[in-house]
Amino acid sequence: MTTRAPICVGVDASWQQSGAMDWALREAHLRGLPVQAVHVVEEKQPNGPFFATPGADTATKRLVADVDDYLAGHDETAGHSAGSITGRPAAALVKAARSAEMLVVGRRGAGTISRLLIGSTAEAISHLAEGPVVIVPDRWQPQYAGAPVVVGVDEEEAIDTALEFAAKAAAERKAPLRLVRIWDLPVMYTWDAASITDQYDGWIEEKDQRLQAIADEWRIKHPELTIETETRRGHPVAGLIAAVEETKAELLVLGGRKHNRLAAALLGSTARGVLHHAPCPVAVVHEPGDQH
Repeated sequence: MTTRAPICVGVDASWQQSGAMDWALREAHLRGLPVQAVHVVEEKQPNGPFFATPGADTATKRLVADVDDYLAGHDETAGHSAGSITGRPAAALVKAARSAEMLVVGRRGAGTISRLLIGSTAEAISHLAEGPVVIVPDRWQPQYAGAPVVVGVDEEEAIDTALEFAAKAAAERKAPLRLVRIWDLPVMYTWDAASITDQYDGWIEEKDQRLQAIADEWRIKHPELTIETETRRGHPVAGLIAAVEETKAELLVLGGRKHNRLAAALLGSTARGVLHHAPCPVAVVHEPGDQH
């Protein structure tokens, strides 16, 4: 019997307020996969006589038991499971999800405006994970039936893996796949945009033709899908957020690109901005073979 790769979801004390668990369960149902919930107990260095936190083990066992009960209440036959591991949260979750279909985590940050912030753990996971990572806003709820899956396209970057992930997500949901290309004037022209009006229309047409060529290629690969396209002018983050809000998208998919070790803590500025502000779940999908 072939073991099914699970959908791994990170859980902490606020898991009931996070939308990550419910998104993972819905995705697991669509794909016919089990959910593997993982709680990380963070390793700390001893710091004086009060280092030990009374009841920490009991609290962890209670949290895992509560998650187990929640999973069983959704589908006892699906093989869902919950457990705890020890380590640094981001690294431990990435390691736990190495053989998983994807890793799902909540977006919650720290502070009084946490609902608007991506936490440092979520951001680190988005960069470090080898497989797809889905960041889910707090208290996520599904959109209307048929809400599109949006994928940000940059024809200058290889994003075939992200497009395949997005196509599969759209097919599962019987929803359109919407390719969005955000483009703005090159910096050298922004000081005198009026002087290049004639060129501007040509540039927009060229960008749109390139996007259409990508869409046509994927229509051949996935004839079952309705594939839409949109070229927008503007800042990439603002443009993608607007595209998601206007269509009430179910999911936004971004291609990721790993960097060298010196930049290992950095996520691309566009991806970081979108993860901070997107009203829907965001999937970051790295191309295979990218270097850490």
